[in-house]
Amino acid sequence: MKKIYPTFLVILAVAFSFSCKKEISPDLEVTVVRNDNSPVRGAWVRTSAPDAVSGILRADVLDAAQTDGFGKAYFSYENTILIDIALLRQPNDTVLIDSATALLEVKRKAQRSDNITERKLVFR
Repeated sequence: MKKIYPTFLVILAVAFSFSCKKEISPDLEVTVVRNDNSPVRGAWVRTSAPDAVSGILRADVLDAAQTDGFGKAYFSYENTILIDIALLRQPNDTVLIDSATALLEVKRKAQRSDNITERKLVFR
């Protein structure tokens, strides 16, 4: 009977260590570059839901951001989401310069892990 208790405690500890892991919300990092891979500052990046009735520019925009000095725009979401990403010159532009799609999924937290999806768009 004494041999069962240590084994039971080890199994219990292992079960709790896997079941108590937290979930990490997905983040998106969009990098906007020119053809020569130099960063573009001040470009507008919009994210919207796919399957929009009239296309990405008339969809309900989930978020919009302007790129920083390194050509990067950052977005954060709470749940798993499939999004369309659009690159524009100005916030109210109707001309799409480049686009991409990303599936951002919530994942379980591991040690020293993050949940960042990166996409690169080219400013032509």
